[in-house]
Amino acid sequence: MTMATLLTTITSVFTAAVGWVGTVASTIADTPLLLVGCVLGFIGVGVGLFKRMFSM
Repeated sequence: MTMATLLTTITSVFTAAVGWVGTVASTIADTPLLLVGCVLGFIGVGVGLFKRMFSM
C-alpha cells in the first residue's frame, strides 16, 4: 500500500462520513420529533457538564 493509496482511501471515507452527517442532520431537522430528542440530549449533556464543573 502506497501513501497515495492510503490518502485516497482516507479522503473517500471522510467524504462519505460528511455526507452521512449531512443526511442525518437534514432528517433530524425535517422531523420535529427527532429534533426534540436531540435538543433534550444536548440539554442533558450541558447539565451534566455544569454539575461536574461545580462539584470540583
